[in-house]
Amino acid sequence: MNIFNNKSPIGFHRGWAVVVVTFLSAALAIGSSNYAFGLFVEPLAEEFGWTRTYISASLSFMALGSLTSPFMGNLMDRYGAKPIMVSSLLIMSIGFALRPLMTELWHWYCLSALQFGALNGAAIFPAGRLVGLWFPKTRGRVMGMTMMGNNFGGLTLPILIGLAIGSHSAWEIAYIYVAGAALIFAVISFVVVREPSTNKIEQKNVQVANKTLDNTTWLFRDLLKSPTFYAIALAIMLGNFTYTTILGHVFAHLVDIDISETSAALCLTVLAGCGMFGKVILGYFTEKIQTRFVMMVCFVGQICGIILILLIGNGLGIWFAFGLFGFFMGSFGALVPLLVQDSFGLKSFGTIMGVISATTVISFGFGPILAGLSYDLLGSYRVAFILVAIMFGIATFILNWAKQNKNLKTETVN
Repeated sequence: MNIFNNKSPIGFHRGWAVVVVTFLSAALAIGSSNYAFGLFVEPLAEEFGWTRTYISASLSFMALGSLTSPFMGNLMDRYGAKPIMVSSLLIMSIGFALRPLMTELWHWYCLSALQFGALNGAAIFPAGRLVGLWFPKTRGRVMGMTMMGNNFGGLTLPILIGLAIGSHSAWEIAYIYVAGAALIFAVISFVVVREPSTNKIEQKNVQVANKTLDNTTWLFRDLLKSPTFYAIALAIMLGNFTYTTILGHVFAHLVDIDISETSAALCLTVLAGCGMFGKVILGYFTEKIQTRFVMMVCFVGQICGIILILLIGNGLGIWFAFGLFGFFMGSFGALVPLLVQDSFGLKSFGTIMGVISATTVISFGFGPILAGLSYDLLGSYRVAFILVAIMFGIATFILNWAKQNKNLKTETVN
């Protein structure tokens, strides 16, 4: 194969352009949905008189994204990542653009359903497929670089949205800005994103040892016979509580323990920044050892971070606690597609990822309600955070049953 078939007209590896676009798409999708969610809680409560439980319940519509994932994954396996990515960004743009017109609580829920229903299609699904195809040899570290977009969104969007909201609670303007950005990224994705003509594109001189992912087509009935499938699905389901219970409410937790909103926003910035390093570093280790072992380290690290956040309170050590938690929490999103590919290969990645994502309907549906009830009934989020730490411990133990695909092999590419 002539590698120039996979280069852009100006000569650089086209895969890197795809990575940049996927990076930006993930930054917007995750940054606006998870990291910046807490910034809208108080303005919406003041504007409409809704309780935190009602507002936080909108995060439960992430469950809709879980339920649509099998359908979305199957379409991606059949038609590629571009249609899924572009349509998802357009749907998210509509969901944000209509929010300034809200007058009722059900409006908030319907628009949240649009946003979260398209979330996976704008972030993790395209990244998993595109990186696996363009960079089969170094997919661990490149996946980490690509999924750093999640944390880049966490670094930038809370600050930008905070500035847009300002002291006058102009939440409507902030949503319009996010909607415009989603529309722009949809257009860029349509122009730039493509898949390589072959998955064997990383060459070194004439020959290179290339880790080729298994080409087996998995059927749903075969997955149901696999202990590895159940172990991975349950671990990922428990792991997603980090987004719906911890990340979506940790800003409000900090404010409740008398940390200023400015300092709380900076804590989120530290969390997101450290998560960027976690994605690349732990992603690199997946190229050396089995991904399930790296995922276990990820869960244990998050447990330590949660404990420190709760114990330190508003002391100076809170910065270290957020850095530690962010490092491991950030790596989780990059490790998920790598764990699935290590166990089941790439050919049916979309379908399998979709089925596994459907199980997260529990974490996305129950996680926000758990946080809201913890606050409304007990006056803080501490109990909810402790329960999530326990879940991570269970997930670590469960991954002992997840095995690496024996069909993964190394071959020489001519």
